[in-house]
Amino acid sequence: MSQKTKRWLRIFAVATLMIVLPVAVFYPFAGSIVDTVRDFGTMSPAGAFFATIAVLLLDGVMAIPHGLVGALAAAALSWPLAFAATWLGLMAASCVSYALGRFAGRPLARRAVGKDDLEIAEQRADGVSAWLLFATRPVPVLGEVLLVAAGIARYPFRRFVLAVGGANTILSIGYTGIGQYFGALDTGNIALIAGVGVPLVGAVGYGMAVLLMRTGKP
Repeated sequence: MSQKTKRWLRIFAVATLMIVLPVAVFYPFAGSIVDTVRDFGTMSPAGAFFATIAVLLLDGVMAIPHGLVGALAAAALSWPLAFAATWLGLMAASCVSYALGRFAGRPLARRAVGKDDLEIAEQRADGVSAWLLFATRPVPVLGEVLLVAAGIARYPFRRFVLAVGGANTILSIGYTGIGQYFGALDTGNIALIAGVGVPLVGAVGYGMAVLLMRTGKP
């Protein structure tokens, strides 16, 4: 295994730890948060709008089923409002993950990777394709880990926002579209479609893209 590969694996390990620790801390509150999501339909439009943003913001520090949140927001709000709230919430959570890596994960990474190797990773982060962040955003776990890893490696924030913003736009359209189309279904079915179906499609799509790039096919 090359030194470069070891360096990035250590950074990903630290990023994974930065995801796991907050999830473990906030896990006892997950049930009440999901109950809040199910109550979107009983709130005023303004209440549901800001509740959507607030709940999705927590995805930066805990495992929030953002597919379910976006879909139920669309069942409670008009599509433009649901889309705006979902996108704002996903973007806020993405930036929280980036900040978590940049300001909290770097001290851990410096110990795990070493100061010199971390500096090398920072220098080479600028050359990492924004496609990687874009394509992995809907992939469970991997998407979140890469957001934190980007912060640890000080990936250029402007490119980060453009790549992740584009991915979150597509996800917001997908989640709220599901909510509009399947709004009459119960929350269990919506959760299955939005929380499992969309990430699964994203994971399969990313896997196929990687396979095509490795085999050199167009």
